[in-house]
Amino acid sequence: MAISHNEEGLVTNITTEDGDKAVFEYFLATTKADVAKDRARITVTDEEGDVTELNLQLNSDGYVEFCNSIDHAGTPDADEFTWEMEYDTEGHLVVMKRSESDGEITNITYKDGDVVKTSTRYVASGDLNGDGIIDSNDEWEYSAAIDYNITAPIENKGCLMLFDEILDVDMDEMIYAYYGGMLGKATKHLPLVGHYTYNGEDSVSDMYFTWTLNSDSYPTELVVKDQWDEYRCTFTW
Repeated sequence: MAISHNEEGLVTNITTEDGDKAVFEYFLATTKADVAKDRARITVTDEEGDVTELNLQLNSDGYVEFCNSIDHAGTPDADEFTWEMEYDTEGHLVVMKRSESDGEITNITYKDGDVVKTSTRYVASGDLNGDGIIDSNDEWEYSAAIDYNITAPIENKGCLMLFDEILDVDMDEMIYAYYGGMLGKATKHLPLVGHYTYNGEDSVSDMYFTWTLNSDSYPTELVVKDQWDEYRCTFTW
């Protein structure tokens, strides 16, 4: 991932290894009398040319509090949905609400500056359990519990937040807002183990995270391993 900044330090472009490109535009209030909130737009074009447009409203800390997202922007198949974000007093993202499909709500729990739990609940879209009634019993949820090395925690010096890969939070194109500095603060430490549960099932899937750091304590490689598979991610600073 390559990130470009302007003279003010704001992110202007992000390009991924897959060829996806995110372009940032900012529409900031110029006077205190301006009652409109600071706004920004991120236009994401994937390797196949499909465009997603994120129209962002920012809070007083510069973090996204509302987004109107347009999938397949500029085509007859364009589809709009919204995001709503909430943060704690330390600037961590703790609630994310999406209207996509029939809606989903993600809660992120922090302890001492680190994410220790996430859960995402999907609102009922039909009679999933076949009892003839559409109610809370037709909703489903998945969750993750995250462990760190308590005795010798690894500092998250690079401010990595792997929402999808580790925290089990479905970000889609909104992940670019995080790398643009608009989605709250990172965890203090790097996670070592994740425990994942689907819809209250008794079985728990575990994933293990092994980090390689350079001489400045920035992560250069992450190895993710579960009982079936293993893959690597690399980072360049």
